Order: sequence, then structure tokens, then C-alpha cells
Amino acid sequence: MSAAATGPSTTLSEGDLPPLFRINDQWAIARQSESFRAVRTQLIVLLLATATAMPAERVGNHVPAAFAALLYTLAIVLGLYTSRRRARAHWQAHRAVAELSKSLAWQYMVHGGPFDSQVRNPDALFAERLEERLRELRKVGWKDSRSGAATRGTGQITPVMRAVRAKPFAVRRDIYLRDRLLEQHDWYRRRAAQAHRASVRWSSLTAALTLLALVASALRALGVIGGWDLTGLFSAAAASGVAWQEVRRHRPLTYAHSLVEQDLETLRVAMSTTVTEDGWAEAVAEAERLMSPQHSDWLVHFGS
Repeated sequence: MSAAATGPSTTLSEGDLPPLFRINDQWAIARQSESFRAVRTQLIVLLLATATAMPAERVGNHVPAAFAALLYTLAIVLGLYTSRRRARAHWQAHRAVAELSKSLAWQYMVHGGPFDSQVRNPDALFAERLEERLRELRKVGWKDSRSGAATRGTGQITPVMRAVRAKPFAVRRDIYLRDRLLEQHDWYRRRAAQAHRASVRWSSLTAALTLLALVASALRALGVIGGWDLTGLFSAAAASGVAWQEVRRHRPLTYAHSLVEQDLETLRVAMSTTVTEDGWAEAVAEAERLMSPQHSDWLVHFGS
């Protein structure tokens, strides 16, 4: 898409944003998948170990017990490997960089936040704000993949970003309301619905497994199932379901994303009707604050 073609009828793509965003967004997705996959694998191995250990008391050889011991050992190894990989920490660091560069890019383009129309050198301010925050993130383990001075600071400002910034207020407003606020509002709405469905599904499953553990315990007490410890198996499965929900944070994310969705819709209506050019920079800064990972994490804390 050419810079000259950018306007209300053209949707900005991720290719128009800083290269730093695109690279770190990809890394964040990869590290997030790795983190969830590692936890899921460890929980499955632990559950299999419990299921294998159960018949060890009932059969006449030591093969099930040895296999269970092997699976428990594997679970320990997986835990140590996951700790060394620090996939979750890297995922959060890359996500922070991606969202930082994306937010600064949008504020720069539409004269929002500190990049209002009165700023004499917005390019220099963009470079200063970006590199200042990146220095802070390096302290927590983020590794900068950029090479050469051309990719730093103002090198992250794309031609389309400059073209959008040069457009009149009405055009910039329409681009921001459609390509940023509306897109993010829809994203939070979809994610809230997905998290709610997952929460209901996993809560129902863990409740069913807990009920089965209760039934198995009662039947064992009555001597119906003899020495088979089905209670332990169902309890371990229910505990794994609870642990997985804690990792994915389905219920807190439903709460957080729903609130952000509502706030963004209220702000979008105000910015499209009552917010004038004089109050535009402040309104954009508030919108970016609502969409920041820090704000979502803060809401997740209260939704837990």
C-alpha cells in the first residue's frame, strides 16, 4: 500500500507499523504457544503417571509401578526444562515491546498523547520515547534483535506512518476510530466471548470429575469397587483441569476483556461525536491506556 493512498477508505495493515512490532509480535505468539504447550504436556504426563500407578497395587508385577516412576521422572525433567527456557517471561517481554511500539506508532500517526500537533520534532520524540522504554525492558531480559543504527529510533517510523501524520485532523480521526479503536473493540469482544466459553467448558468438566471422585469414594467405602483407587485418579484429573484454568486465566480474562470492550465503545462514541481537535491528543492517550497490557493485567487481578 502506498503512502499517498492511505486515507479513510484504506485500512492500515501490520506492514505499515514499525518493524519492531512485527518481529516481537511473532516472537510473542511463538513463546506463548511454547509456554502453554509445556504446561499442558506436564499436566498430561502427571495425569498419566497417576493413572499408571493406580493398577500397580492390583497386579502381580512391578511393570506398572516402574512405568509410573518413569512418567513422574519425566514430569520433573519437563518442569526443569520449562524453567530454564523461561518461555513465559520471554513471551511477556516480547508482547510488551510489540504493544509499546504499536501504541507509540498510532499516537505518532494521529497526533495523540505526547505527539500532539504542537510538537516541533515528532520523529525525535518518537525515537526518544521508544528507546527509553526499550532500555527498561532490556533490564528484565528482552533481547534486542535489531542491527545497525538505521533500524533504531526514527528507523522504526515507516513511510505510511509519516503520511498519516501529515493528513488533516478529520482524516486522521477517521483512520484511528476505524483501524485502531473499532478493531480493538471487536478483538476484546471476541476474546471475552472465547474466554467465557472456555471457562464454562472447563468448569463443567472439573465439576463432573469432582462428582465422579465423590461417587468413586462412596462406592469404595461401600466395598463395591474394592481396592481400585478411582477417587485418586478422578481427583488428579479434576486438579489438572483447575490448574489449566489458572494457567489460561479464562474467568479473569472474561472479566477484564469485557470491561475494556465497554470502555472502548464509550470512548469511541465520544471521540467520534464530542471530542474536538483540542482534546484529541488526550483522548487518544486514554484510549491507548485502556488497550495497554498493563491495564488488562490490572483488571485480571480483580477478576481472579
